[in-house]
Amino acid sequence: MSPEESRAAAVAAARDLLMREGAAAVTLQAVAARVGRTHANVLHHFGSAAGLQRALAEDIARTVSSSIESAIEQRRRGEASERDVIDAMFDAFRRDGAGELIGWVALTRQREALEPVIATIERIIRTMRAAGDPRPVDRMTLSLTLLAIGDSLAGEEIARACGLDREAVREVAAAQIEGLAGSPLRD
Repeated sequence: MSPEESRAAAVAAARDLLMREGAAAVTLQAVAARVGRTHANVLHHFGSAAGLQRALAEDIARTVSSSIESAIEQRRRGEASERDVIDAMFDAFRRDGAGELIGWVALTRQREALEPVIATIERIIRTMRAAGDPRPVDRMTLSLTLLAIGDSLAGEEIARACGLDREAVREVAAAQIEGLAGSPLRD
């Protein structure tokens, strides 16, 4: 394998470990075992565990960004509702492991690994502003992102404790966006 292929295989293995076994399972040793390489080989490609985390964050940020930006573009064309954008964001954080990765990176104080996620959020806000969106997209994005992260980490348990269906948080998100935007959401 080329160095790029080895690196891509390691990131894919890390992502699979994250999704199947959780953040604690994503170690240089576990990734090396998954790709049939040595710990030293994986370390060589990333420099450290933090380097692997950053590469994983970049990979997840690309996937999440693509999903959310696609939903935003569909909304602009009138092919999707605001709720569809909210659902895309929550689904991306839950399905693609972004919430778990963010939680893991924050708890291990490897915050520099969050830079790809931060850059993605900043780009989405700039894109929405450039398209002439008059709403407070910074506050809307902040609210949605934090709710989506929390939902992806413990949404099922917290909703159950509140006696609600897990999807209720999306209704809360829609109501918050409506309040921030100052007008009802369009379907």
